[in-house]
Amino acid sequence: MKSRLCSMVLFSIVNGSATLMLAQDTRHVTEPTFPKTCAVYRAPLRSSSEGPTVGPSATEQNSESGAEAAALVEKLKSCPAGQAVELALGEDNSLNSFLLDPISIPPGVSLIIDGGVTVYASRDPALYQDTSPKTNPGGKIVCGTVGQYPPVRGCISFLTFASNSGLYGYGVIDGQGNRTLLTGVNAGKKTWWDLTTDKHGTNDEQASPKVIGAGTLTESADNFVIYKITIRNPPYHTVVLRGNGITVWGAKVQAPWNLPNTDGFDTTGSNITFYDTTVANGDQEIVLNIRATNITVDHFRGYSKGGITILGNGDPDNPVKDVLVQNAIITGDIPSLVGTTVNGVSEATLMEKYGLQSYTQALPNATNDLKALQITTNLDQTSQSKPEAVVRNVTYKSVCIQDIVKPIVLVPIIPFNTDQNLPTVEGIHFQDVHVLAPTHQFPAMQRGLPVSQPAPGTYPYLVSLEADPPGYINTVTFDNVVFDDLVSGGSSVAEIMAKGNRVATETNVYPSFFNELDSKTKTVGNSKLILDSNSYSTATSISSPSEAYPCSLDRLPFATGELYISIGDAGAAGDSTNLHAVDIAEGGSFTLNAVVQPIMSQTTLFIKKSYSSNPGLVALGSPELTNSIRFYEGSELVGTARLSANKTLATLVLSDIKEGTHTYTAQYPADAYYGTLNFGSVTVQAQHKPNPVCRDNPAAKPPYLCSSQR
Repeated sequence: MKSRLCSMVLFSIVNGSATLMLAQDTRHVTEPTFPKTCAVYRAPLRSSSEGPTVGPSATEQNSESGAEAAALVEKLKSCPAGQAVELALGEDNSLNSFLLDPISIPPGVSLIIDGGVTVYASRDPALYQDTSPKTNPGGKIVCGTVGQYPPVRGCISFLTFASNSGLYGYGVIDGQGNRTLLTGVNAGKKTWWDLTTDKHGTNDEQASPKVIGAGTLTESADNFVIYKITIRNPPYHTVVLRGNGITVWGAKVQAPWNLPNTDGFDTTGSNITFYDTTVANGDQEIVLNIRATNITVDHFRGYSKGGITILGNGDPDNPVKDVLVQNAIITGDIPSLVGTTVNGVSEATLMEKYGLQSYTQALPNATNDLKALQITTNLDQTSQSKPEAVVRNVTYKSVCIQDIVKPIVLVPIIPFNTDQNLPTVEGIHFQDVHVLAPTHQFPAMQRGLPVSQPAPGTYPYLVSLEADPPGYINTVTFDNVVFDDLVSGGSSVAEIMAKGNRVATETNVYPSFFNELDSKTKTVGNSKLILDSNSYSTATSISSPSEAYPCSLDRLPFATGELYISIGDAGAAGDSTNLHAVDIAEGGSFTLNAVVQPIMSQTTLFIKKSYSSNPGLVALGSPELTNSIRFYEGSELVGTARLSANKTLATLVLSDIKEGTHTYTAQYPADAYYGTLNFGSVTVQAQHKPNPVCRDNPAAKPPYLCSSQR
């Protein structure tokens, strides 16, 4: 059934803070630890800007990826449950990559990808072809093509996981979505990403693989863990999670911001936690689908496109409910604007190479479609007689947003030719949400061009929507929700649209017209309020920007770093690496490993008419990190090292360590595009080892210490 999108922005809940303790993962979740290594597989290839160093033909690529996948599968088969196969650097850091066919990891077994290692996914669609009669009846959906297909079908995932397993490590998975396919009708002509932009018809869908599949349409992957891994250049959706008791901790997703369908985490299940997760991509960053319940998203950083999205697309008997999003920072900005350059690319270059009329067309904010906190609802196609609440009990707490077109948005999907009431949301609570004033990276736009330069734009704030009062009402609470004024004066809120909502305001709201969202269309200052059939259950009398939840731009880094220890040389693997704290004998040695990388995609990509912007939008790849890493013990510099391996890893061997406790940190010093990045720390405990001369001395007594010889 064809549908039309009515985009609006939402706020709401009536139950107040009583829902806060209910809306979250019910487990006691702690930071995961690396499983024991059962086998080590050392990298056979080198990485380059063009991918792994393998011959370009399909025969050469498939021969290599098939051999490596077969070797890995054998190691996985013999690995005991509860342990992991570790993909490690070769004998020197120049051997740092793998090329693999899609594989399935056995239940209970995990995969570790070490820092400095890149695992590349094969580019052969035939290897991903889904032959299951359950998900691809008759094999009619051909992987690597576009057609009148059901969505998200036709290809298996690159890595498929089952219950009680996980994906760990400071390494990188590269889906190679930006490189041409090896076989099929599009061989040598199109990339996976080209398939995304080839979808022109209403019912067109691409058949492309997900990078990670944990759970399928028919089986769940319970107790699954993703820890620290980075996923780049996904061909399509990045991670699909279906199961119960899932933990995603410290993971990172990177794709060009202007590329649709690169969803970060598509999630269905219960008791799921995302912690310290960073997503910079071209579509939703985290998606919570039908029947997602008891979800926690904590310490989240989102860059660019679709934000955290709740899809209320199901029967109201199976709603998305009990969700807590807290300590989140979401921005539409990129690393640096220097004069009239974007990431070092001049405006003249953009005009000549891509036909753009302004460098602002290369920014995420050149489109009308950026969102931060989004809830989408529609009628359930099998149960249209019950258009009740399909999203319930959601709390957004301690959230900072800047330079996002629609900071808070509800997008109902309304089927044509229906007189059914629309589904609603209930118990939606915005607490300590602060939308900062737009910056010059958020220009006032018209058809992809700046209206005036360099004036910042405003937020087209669309609040709730077309419930059908009095029978069906959205319920929303604003509890200390603040939109900063424009620096030049006036509200940064351009427009609010609300119909059929019961609103509560508590503690503080700013601007004060959040207490005036009644039923009369009006203009307040420079803000247009389009209102109908709204009411208030409670209203605060306080309206002060000084009460806003504190937000700092220093908390929005564009590079990220991790520090860990290996025992022995830099090439250590197995259980002697990926350590945060170690005990060694005095006089011993160890290796400090710093993994540092840009947060946003390093791929430059131009897409014609991307997100309806004419002539198109450019996602300019983040600049490389060029400075050396500095390692410290306390305030003392103990050494520096340049990034090597896959250009993310710097290593420093320290030896002759004195007895005692040693705490180390690392720093990436500021360059032209990135601010100073401090990360760490790790701890080394050097234990005194008895002096054998003293031990053999009959006159010596325990603990065999000879002060004259120490």
